[in-house]
Amino acid sequence: MNTDLPDPSSFQILETTLYTHEDGLLLLDQHLDRMRRSARVLSEKCYPNHRCFPVARVSPAVAESRLQSALANNKNLKQNQQQQRNGCQKGRARILLSSDGALDVQVVPIPMASADTSPPLLVLDPQPTEGLRASPFVACKTTFRRIYDAAAARALAGSDYPDGSLVLLHNTAGRVTEAHIANVAVSKLVDGTMRLVTPPVSDGLLAGTMRNYLLETGQIVEGPVAVDDFRNAVANAWRVVCMNSVRGMFDVTPVAPAP
Repeated sequence: MNTDLPDPSSFQILETTLYTHEDGLLLLDQHLDRMRRSARVLSEKCYPNHRCFPVARVSPAVAESRLQSALANNKNLKQNQQQQRNGCQKGRARILLSSDGALDVQVVPIPMASADTSPPLLVLDPQPTEGLRASPFVACKTTFRRIYDAAAARALAGSDYPDGSLVLLHNTAGRVTEAHIANVAVSKLVDGTMRLVTPPVSDGLLAGTMRNYLLETGQIVEGPVAVDDFRNAVANAWRVVCMNSVRGMFDVTPVAPAP
């Protein structure tokens, strides 16, 4: 095993999505497909000498069973009436695959929206991140988040930015990649038409499940997004959005501190 890699027993493969009482887990099949792909990449390419991340339990039936167990232990999400009484109509679900093949589902209630509906800030990381294109922990979503935590610490820690702000990563080639907890799309001209453009996976980012859905439905397009494109969006007040399976596509207020 590469000594730069964490021990496989120290982290889990992770999928995060929205749970609702009416519809269950959003895009469950797509999330489980990506979990299987991540397991294959990590077990075959990163840990070939370890028997880790078997996927026999990665199935809708097992996920549903684990979900029901999680709900049974979470009184705020048992039934719709109780959700409304507690102000928790939705849940943030984490689907976790351990190195021994155990599958778990955790659900945390999402409080109903407050009166303040201001978009969160999306703050450009003050420095590029090396190795985004090569890191398996960018291509695969896991609980090992050293790259993202470092970016958040650089951009947000000790700042006056409000809670809930996001940080935008970019690679050493001068291209933006993704926010630390979401994919991103930036308004720019494409063949003379203003479109929301999301960076290609080859630039070093997670192929998000909601991102894929928005691409398939034509709400965003894929293409290179330079740091200068992001700065242009800031300067011209052009729309910038983030997306994930918990929040869907949501507007952000882009912030690009002076270099």
